[in-house]
Amino acid sequence: MSRRLLLAVVATLLVSLVALPATGVMQSPQKGGILRIAATTIQQLDPYKTAANDETNVIGLVFDPLVIIGKDGFEAKPHLAESWERPDDYTWIFHLRKGVYFQEGNAVFPKGARREVTADDVVYSINRFMNVSTAFTIGEVDEVKALDRYTVQITTPVPNPFLVDDPNRLASVGIVPKEAVEKLGEDGFAMNPIGSGPFILKSFAPDQSVVLERNPDYWLPVYLDGVEFVVIPDPTVQTMALTAGEVDVVPYIFNVDAMATLSRNPRLQMLSRGGSYRGIGFNVTTPPFDEFAVRDAISKAVDIDAAFNAVVAPHGERAYGQCPPWVPHGYDPSLKEIWKYDPKEAVEILNAAGFRDTNGDGILDRNGQPLKVEIKTTPGSQIRVLTILATQLRQIGIDASVLQQDVAVWADDVINGNTGVFFDLSFAGATGLHSLFHSSVIGMTNGHYYSNPEVDSLLDQALSTTDPEAIASNWKQAQRKIMEDRAALPLYFEWAYAIVSDKVHDFVPAWGGLHLVSLENNVWLSR
Repeated sequence: MSRRLLLAVVATLLVSLVALPATGVMQSPQKGGILRIAATTIQQLDPYKTAANDETNVIGLVFDPLVIIGKDGFEAKPHLAESWERPDDYTWIFHLRKGVYFQEGNAVFPKGARREVTADDVVYSINRFMNVSTAFTIGEVDEVKALDRYTVQITTPVPNPFLVDDPNRLASVGIVPKEAVEKLGEDGFAMNPIGSGPFILKSFAPDQSVVLERNPDYWLPVYLDGVEFVVIPDPTVQTMALTAGEVDVVPYIFNVDAMATLSRNPRLQMLSRGGSYRGIGFNVTTPPFDEFAVRDAISKAVDIDAAFNAVVAPHGERAYGQCPPWVPHGYDPSLKEIWKYDPKEAVEILNAAGFRDTNGDGILDRNGQPLKVEIKTTPGSQIRVLTILATQLRQIGIDASVLQQDVAVWADDVINGNTGVFFDLSFAGATGLHSLFHSSVIGMTNGHYYSNPEVDSLLDQALSTTDPEAIASNWKQAQRKIMEDRAALPLYFEWAYAIVSDKVHDFVPAWGGLHLVSLENNVWLSR
């Protein structure tokens, strides 16, 4: 089941919200209507067993987390937890909102069987999250306990600086009722989720559709009658469905090169909230990519600037490391100095490693085996970027190609180590570097199969201190070492866009899950 954590092509998004409304006329919120959202793949709905964007979007509507990430920045905002404090570096205390109830009218809570969400539910949920999560982590925890009916205390063995502000940590822990998991079982709960969120599951056909209806007893007003997720695997077909009025929202535009056309449509709004890391990943245990010389030569053989400018600009920024601009403790433009475009030197390195064109077919080979680079990728604008880079590799004698895969197949291959070279996944949040390169998550989120004790130690130190300077120093040292080892070849940071019909109001692009009803926004439809 751990493949689900790599189904996320974009794992965490961010920065300031930019909205271009279709009209300047102020309107009052209206009740009613079904919001239709395009999705790529939805296979299960257990909130702790996925990092797939579409699944976490549904989950964010069925379940309430303690905190959500604010729409105008990185800071955690109150949700199920009204407030929290940190009396010392090792202790967090959360005060729960009273009068929040789990959804009724299901096999666990019949109609009228109101059951309030309490501190015991939070304790159960966090412990279950730590035991079964195949995607994210909240870090090391000594104990989670209920101090009273509405107060929860979390104690940690070391400081946990990113517990509330990282969308992949506490914000990913939707609160679940113990009796639902026990009665339905793990698989049953994944198909029939029950939470306390603003929408109740009405029907779910995996990889076809999810239909939600309004929770009439939610602790905030809910304007929408319901939400329907329509599975459309092809990103181009998603945008076609949007322009045809068949869906109202495309939550992630994977083809940023389509932005020029979409931006001219007066019936659409473009909403931006951060972005994604894009790179080429190497499985450093797969021959010949287990050799530094081969990875180094590939890095020198490609003109990334040319490919980036041809496809992505101005909708992104050239990357030299994995940490994007919105991760200040890791963003390091000085890493540019370690990358060099020099195809001649690339050939010299490969020749020294024993690769030569021995049969005159134009392809370098060694011991009778051609040097082959097959870059496995999901759909999106990166296909054009990777195709340009593959062409450049072929020009120096590398048999390079791009293989587009279904998201689930790509995830399986990356997790199971059935790759040599692959389109690198996002994890562009505060702890993304750890998710991609720490040895403890090899075969989970570390599809590079990269293991370096020095890097592990630096990342561990950064995640166990509250000193901002120490965090930044350790994080940047670890990132530099990873890049010097050529475990990955960073390409660019791509700004994220959601494209929304002009009849949709107060929509905030997802970051750590989609939230249509919160203290900061409440989506409604004009007629």
